[in-house]
Amino acid sequence: MKFIHTGDIHWGMSPDSDKPWSRERSRDIRDTFTAIIAKAKELRVDCLFIAGDLFHRQPLLRDLKEVNYLFSTIPQTQVIIIAGNHDRIRKNSAVLSFSWASNVTFLESEDVSSVYFEDINTEVYGFSYHTTEIKKPLLEDIQVPLNNRIQILMAHGGDASHLPLNFNSLELSPFSYIALGHIHKPQVISEDKMAYCGSPEPLDLTETGIHGYFTGEIHPVTRKLTHLEFVPAASLQYMPLAVNVSKETTNGELADRIEAEIKKR
Repeated sequence: MKFIHTGDIHWGMSPDSDKPWSRERSRDIRDTFTAIIAKAKELRVDCLFIAGDLFHRQPLLRDLKEVNYLFSTIPQTQVIIIAGNHDRIRKNSAVLSFSWASNVTFLESEDVSSVYFEDINTEVYGFSYHTTEIKKPLLEDIQVPLNNRIQILMAHGGDASHLPLNFNSLELSPFSYIALGHIHKPQVISEDKMAYCGSPEPLDLTETGIHGYFTGEIHPVTRKLTHLEFVPAASLQYMPLAVNVSKETTNGELADRIEAEIKKR
């Protein structure tokens, strides 16, 4: 079973909102997510996991239509979505009455639920935020049936106010892979089981480093993760630089120094 693991897209956000390039950054978020969809089509992945915060805020109907169109272009891929703290589900959320493409499953419940795809023998578990915070470790004692299915867990959190997680107990769970969201820095928690996808695009100047998404593969018989690879995807990278200047430094000289320092890295 081949998959792509992403999340924290924050569709609709305008990073660096006080800067002249903010509109361009907002477009980068949409373009990079569109590129991830194209990669899912190219690789013919079985599943696309979106681990929360697909949207930066409550999505409008036009936002839902835009992303749903993208999902409809990869009918061979099952798209599974959970809502995070930013796009949490409310009583009047448009997502509750929206008709998704046939290959999209939104695990809308605030309790753990699952969806089973018989053709790939894969069952995906997860739940969505209905409040801004979840301070209880709801996955602490999660129980799933012991069977011959590939079992995936999707979760959004990992800090004291947003679904505290015990990585040690999760590592001992029967899941084949645990697709995590909320932490915007991509990181592998357990090489054979669990990772944070990070945000595909850096969303502010504190989010330095490379950003992208994960591709992976799970063996159909052993139900073990056999491949997990981070794929850089962001259109740019925030980079902290220290440049020495004096009263005599001109604007042109400063620009040249910054450019030279960037090239060094």
